[in-house]
Amino acid sequence: MPLSDAPLFTDVHPGPTGASAHWADTSDGKRIRVAHWPAEAPKGTVLLFPGRTEYIEKYGTCAGELAARGLSTLAVDWRGQGLADRLLPDRTVGHVDLFADYQKDVAAVLQAARALDLPR
Repeated sequence: MPLSDAPLFTDVHPGPTGASAHWADTSDGKRIRVAHWPAEAPKGTVLLFPGRTEYIEKYGTCAGELAARGLSTLAVDWRGQGLADRLLPDRTVGHVDLFADYQKDVAAVLQAARALDLPR
């Protein structure tokens, strides 16, 4: 899956240096955003799936704590959250047709982790 660069507002909650954000496409054509905070000598990667109404920048500080323990972090803006695609014209309303739609987001996050060659 090709990833393209996405904005990451590190001034909101700074995290480890070298952070990046990317757009990832789901199997049903929705665009979600993932952020990667690397650790210096990573022993693995934590996949961070925020709760409802959350956004990835909020977890920069958490990613810093994980990086200090040798773990990189990959976080997601679920469909309808943060800067990810919305499903309704009103951006303030959260909606999915089926809860299973979120599984498509999880699959896209896993593909992004592979595309970024993140440590397991």
